[in-house]
Amino acid sequence: MIVWVLKQVVAAAEREYYDPANIQRALAELESRLDQGVIDEKEFERQEDVLLDRLEEARQWANGTL
Repeated sequence: MIVWVLKQVVAAAEREYYDPANIQRALAELESRLDQGVIDEKEFERQEDVLLDRLEEARQWANGTL
C-alpha cells in the first residue's frame, strides 16, 4: 500500500513538473521580472535556459522518450 501511494505521489509530481502550461507561466513570470528590473539580462538568460531545457524534457516525457 505504501509503495502504491509513493508511486502516485511521484506521478503527480512529474505531471506538475512537466506540465507545459506551468513552464510557460514560469517563462512569462521570468520575463515580467526582467521587465520590472528585478533581475538582469544575464540572470534572465540563465533561468530561461533552465526553463527551455525543462520544456524540452517535458516534450520527451510526454512522448515517453525520457
